[in-house]
Amino acid sequence: MGKNLTADICDICGGMMYYGGECVECFEEPLDIGKSREFAMQYIHHHYNMIKKNNLNFTNIFEHIWYASTEILPNLEIQVVLDASEEIHVSTGSAGYVDFQFSPAGMKLPVMCWIHTHPFGSAYFSGTDWRTVNTWQKYMLTAFVLGGKNHYGFWENHRPERLLIVEKNSSIREQLNPRMRREEE
Repeated sequence: MGKNLTADICDICGGMMYYGGECVECFEEPLDIGKSREFAMQYIHHHYNMIKKNNLNFTNIFEHIWYASTEILPNLEIQVVLDASEEIHVSTGSAGYVDFQFSPAGMKLPVMCWIHTHPFGSAYFSGTDWRTVNTWQKYMLTAFVLGGKNHYGFWENHRPERLLIVEKNSSIREQLNPRMRREEE
């Protein structure tokens, strides 16, 4: 096999990263769930650093977060918080819930973006998600929920009453904040 002149060195294990940007060596060995969680977090950090280094749009991290949630982990939720210092804080959870298992030390407010996955394949805000954005609205600018490739929900603090959901077929629908609906009644 010919040498890939554009291959990078993996920040995680030191192996070669080939054509698709994935490190073959990191995926060769089966991992236990603890190691899988740690690897998923390192994987997201690595790709975020590459996105920053290459001045790419932050939303390029979505595909890597989704991959970590559905391929590295056995369909477990992941959340990523981008803070005011443009640092990310990553945590993993269960198939239906995620929060920080630790205090995200050093996180600077406001939260620029909160991203989490719904690895079961549906982008919407659950009751817990709405409570999160309602509580953090003053300190969080945007939020995304990922439900698959090209399927996500987008929330902004200056329009707290709605989540815009982009479907896989590129159509857009709106989910309304239940708290806002109750206040209108």
